[in-house]
Amino acid sequence: MAQIIKIQDCISRYEQDPYHYINQFIRLKKQRWQSIKEMAEKKKDSLHYDKEAADDETVGKRKKTFTLKRKKEASDINKGKEADEWFNGLDGETDESLIARIPAAREELVSFFKEYVYEFQLKWASSTISDISRLSREIKSDKILHILAQQLPDSYFIMYRPVLQVNQAAVELSVLILTPLEIYCISFLEGEKDSAFIGSKDRFWKEKTVRGRERSLLNPAVELLRTGTVLSGLLKGSGIELPVRKVVVSRTSYIDYPEPPYGIGICDKRHWKEWLEKQQKNFAPIKSQQLKTAKILLSHGVSDSMRRQEWLS
Repeated sequence: MAQIIKIQDCISRYEQDPYHYINQFIRLKKQRWQSIKEMAEKKKDSLHYDKEAADDETVGKRKKTFTLKRKKEASDINKGKEADEWFNGLDGETDESLIARIPAAREELVSFFKEYVYEFQLKWASSTISDISRLSREIKSDKILHILAQQLPDSYFIMYRPVLQVNQAAVELSVLILTPLEIYCISFLEGEKDSAFIGSKDRFWKEKTVRGRERSLLNPAVELLRTGTVLSGLLKGSGIELPVRKVVVSRTSYIDYPEPPYGIGICDKRHWKEWLEKQQKNFAPIKSQQLKTAKILLSHGVSDSMRRQEWLS
């Protein structure tokens, strides 16, 4: 799973200490995965045990024993101070309620774990110990962010339409994906299924649906070129030599643009899965230039947040 290090103008704990949190993510995720697997196995055994005890004369006593056992397992799931801070400190969910949600079936466990981590990633990218930002309903239900976070490798960093301070002005950029080998600036076009986006060098593009409807939208290349210019300015003189790829992407629609501007790539539904699979096969570890890039960009992040209630007293 990729690391979400910035969402729009939300405060992020990565902004405080990017090296620490980026380096801890993979290890803590592995640790939590192991703990949850153990809990799922114990829950499966306990359910089997409880079923066998249903007709037993001492069922009341055994249920009491099972309750005590679950309490012990609940304390075992949080192994280590860091795991407790990352996975429990922001949510308030009790260990027993978490165990109750864990599926006993192994085939359901991976999906559960990905959703579980994603929920916390949204919290990590919108809060710190003392401050919190409000995530919009659109972000909470955003399919693109969900797909990127769950399907890209751990070594990828996502800055989702980050708002950065540039020359005393706040500027919202396109989606940034910092990989170990390059930087992607992506403008996602979400249209009706199988519609066609007609590209041009004009200010507006058109989307034509299979039902014959048309709508206009801003030329996504403009946003990408602006994002590329901002990146170049912020990284100038840093010694970072990561290639910057600017791409217009549509997962479910076609893009008709035979001659896009120089430096702008096109990836529509005919190539989306291929692009995603290529990223998933990138086993390169986190690189120093990638970390340095993340630190520089996060240092310019704009954050709209409020003090947590417990910190106001």
